[in-house]
Parts: sequence; structure tokens; C-alpha cells
Amino acid sequence: MDPNDDVTRLRAALAEYERKSRKTNWLLRQLAGKVRDFPRDVIARYRNSRRKRRARAEIGRMMGEARGAVASTGALGQTATPKPLFFHLHPEWHETYLAAMKQDSNARATLAEMEGFFGSTEMQALIADAARIDPEVGSLNGYEPGFLPPWHDGEYAHFRKAVERIPAGPYDSVVLVPFGKLGGADLVAGILAGALVRQGRTLILRTDLSDWDRPDWYPDTVPAIDISVEFSKLLDRPRALYMLLRELGARRVWNVNSRLGFDMLVHYGARLAVQSQLQAYYFCADRDSGGNEVGYPVWYFANILPHLTAAICDNADLARSLTRRYSLPDDLAARVRTIYTPARTPVADGTLAKVQADRRVSRLRPRVLWGGRLDRQKRFDIVIALARAMPDVDFDAWGKAVLDTPPDLSALPPNLRLNPPFSEYAQLPLNDADGWLYTSDWDGLPTILIELGAMGMPIVASAVGGVPELIDIRTGWPVDPDAGLAGYEAALRSMLADPGARQERAAALQRRIAAQHDGTTYGRAVAEIM
Repeated sequence: MDPNDDVTRLRAALAEYERKSRKTNWLLRQLAGKVRDFPRDVIARYRNSRRKRRARAEIGRMMGEARGAVASTGALGQTATPKPLFFHLHPEWHETYLAAMKQDSNARATLAEMEGFFGSTEMQALIADAARIDPEVGSLNGYEPGFLPPWHDGEYAHFRKAVERIPAGPYDSVVLVPFGKLGGADLVAGILAGALVRQGRTLILRTDLSDWDRPDWYPDTVPAIDISVEFSKLLDRPRALYMLLRELGARRVWNVNSRLGFDMLVHYGARLAVQSQLQAYYFCADRDSGGNEVGYPVWYFANILPHLTAAICDNADLARSLTRRYSLPDDLAARVRTIYTPARTPVADGTLAKVQADRRVSRLRPRVLWGGRLDRQKRFDIVIALARAMPDVDFDAWGKAVLDTPPDLSALPPNLRLNPPFSEYAQLPLNDADGWLYTSDWDGLPTILIELGAMGMPIVASAVGGVPELIDIRTGWPVDPDAGLAGYEAALRSMLADPGARQERAAALQRRIAAQHDGTTYGRAVAEIM
């Protein structure tokens, strides 16, 4: 057999392989650019791999020049055989590393000397001495990884990006929130930040999602920084948040429904409490499909209370329930505080009930308003049933499903109109109605009832959680949760039939809100904790 034939066939096979490889790469580029449904993450990985290869090549060239410069000075010694790119660089750091090394020739030279030492006889002698003490050390094989913090740690790159977004401190208080949506807890976070900023410099951190739907709820002077994007790329997010708070060094940390904040307090609360006062807000427990209590007051109370300066409840019912459930000793029970949320709406001079009564002659039918999530907790099914049972009354509702599967809305009764969620009370026909209906199965003390009560709105509400602390037989029409549909209908009929009672109870509700949900009182209660 002619050896030249073997060489020819080998060259032909190699050429065919290269041709197919080029064609494959070309096809990939065409697919990435032209196929409509090509997964974006695949395209991103493809492009990133090319970018990272270019960065590695540039780092290699730069360090090669640095080694040459050091070798020409004799700094490495005659026995040094440096191993190129000995130090492991995580791809997330490539661009930052390149920028740093390009600006600092001394750093390049120092790294080249360190790599050179790795290949020196002195290093080999050190390893040999260590192996004589512990044979498992073995000997150098030229493939040992090297680590040069922080360049080897990709997660630290994301952590630093999050930290760099935060304006320079110091901060007196840091408020942890999961996001900024349209819920009651989001509103309370803004009210708390307003009270804290009067005591010292304050920072808000959004830990779980980027949403920031109502920036007007938060003080303009308080920076609200989204760290959720970079933190979502980390494996140990609670530890990262702990390290971030340690670095910020704030005197006080307030957690307002941040799930990550609660997880951090479980694992690192004892350590963080050495540096900062810790406070956590609690609103109400949730219920699963079996009726069992779940949620933050169940999952994150007993296990973090010893680390907290204060566990703040927005209603006394929850505070009593938690104290009783865990049989808290006096020192821990004293940390459970009830602080009522202040009304953002100033208490009006008159009542909506009076305005509504004056305008009632222009309407032929009674009108009841409802607003909330179309989720299991808020019981929109009761509203539907009431509309069917009371065809002589018009019901206007605002809301959408947020946490649960939307209810069947295909056969709403003709006297029930469902509208998209509202963002301002001014969007509602409050003057042209006869009262508000609230049908929650469980709750804390909803801010919507506080705001409507400050306006003087007649309210029929389920007597659950902290609601009776605001709505009772003197200030509204409470409905026992066991009374069912008949209880709601009776309460509505009673309210609609008595304009005088509507005005009297609405005025009493305003007086209660002025005394119990006053902004000055709230600020004083927060200052006492501090």
C-alpha cells in the first residue's frame, strides 16, 4: 500500500470536515437571524460564546506581552516556565478584567511574575516539601487551577453590579420590599419610607421583582433601587442580601413583605442583628385550598422574632393571634407592636354619604360599588350571587385575577358590570353610589377601607381579621363570616333603606379614622421603635 495514498485520503477527509464545519456555522447564523421562533436564549448563548472567545484571546495576547516584558528584565529567573492564563477567569469578568489590566501595567507585570513563580524550581521544591509531609499533595502536573479573587467568581460580578447601582451612603434605614405594585403592603412601604426619611437618610431596595407601578406612593427623596435582576442570577440570594446589608451598614433594616428579606432573616438574622436593628411587617396570613393558614405570619414569625427589635402588625387581631399561638413570654410579646396604617386621604369635612343622598334623586336604582382582586380570598363569587339575588340593585365592580385562576365571567347577571382595576379613587363614581361592598374571606386591615372611610363612604364589610377594628355596627354594616349570602343581603338592604344611618355611620367612621389612622400618630409610633 502506497503511504502517499493514505496521506492524500487523510487530507481529503480533513478538507471535507472543514468544509462541513464552515457550512454548519453558516447555517447556524442563518437560523439565528431568519427563523422567527428560534429560541432567543440559544441565540444569546451563541453570540456570547463568540464574545467570550474573543475576550479570552485578547486576555491571552495581553498577558503574553506582559510575560515577555517581565522575562526581558530577568525578573522571572532562568528556571521559570510560566503557564499561560494560569488564573481562572469567569466569563462574567472578562470585560471588566480587560479594562482593569489595560489601565494598569504594574498589575499585568505582577500577574506575569506570579504565573512565572508557578513554573519555577522554587515552587516545585515547596510542593515536594509539602508532599513529604502529606503524600496526598502529590506533585505539580501543569494543570492546577489558580484563583485570583474576585475574578474567578461569576456570582460576585452580579453582586457588585447590584451594589454599584446603590447611591453612596451612609444610610440610617433600609426598607426591603419585594417590588412596587398596587397592593396594600406596597402602599404601607411608601408610608413607612416617608416616616423614616424624617428621621434620617433612607433607602428602598426592591428584592424580588422589578415592578414599580406607583412611584408616587414613595418619597422623592428616597432612592428606590432594583437589585432583583442581578440577584436573580445568584444561587445563594439570602447570603448575598446579608452581605449587601453588612456592606451598607445601615442602623436599621425594615422588611415589608420581601420574601428574600424574610429568607435572609431566617439564616442571617442573628448575625445582622449585631450590627443593625431589625424590624418586619406582618399584615395577614393567607389560606390554602384546604383552608389552612399559610403565608409570612406562619412561615416567618417564630423563627425570626428573637432577632427582631419589633414585629409590626397593621391590626391588633393579628398581633393577639401570634402572641397567643406561640405563647410568647413577656420580653418577646413586647416586641409585637400594632401600628395602624395612616390614611393618605385627608378626612373630609363632610361625608360622601351626604353627597350621595343629595344626588340620589337623579338615579332610578340603588348602586353598590366593589373593588379588589378576583381571587379566592376576595370572594367575587359572593358579589355575583348578590347581584342575582338583588336584581333591583346595580353592582359596579373593578378588578382582575392576580394570584388565582380567574373565575367564570361568561354569565354575569345584567345588573353587574365588571371593569378593569382602578389606580386612583378619582376614577370611581363615588358620588353617584349608595355604598361600598367588601367581601373578603380573610384579611388584615385593608387600606382601601381606610381610604374610603376617610371620605365618608357607607361600607358593608365582612367581619374578618382586623376589619372589625374599623367597621363595626357604629361605623358601618359588618357581616359575620358565617352568615353567608343571606347575611350580606340583609346588611345591604339595611344600608340602602336608611339614608340617615348611612350618613351617621359614615361620620362615625371618619372620626375613628381621624383618631386611629392619623399620620402624626403613625410617625410617633415608628419613632418609638427607633
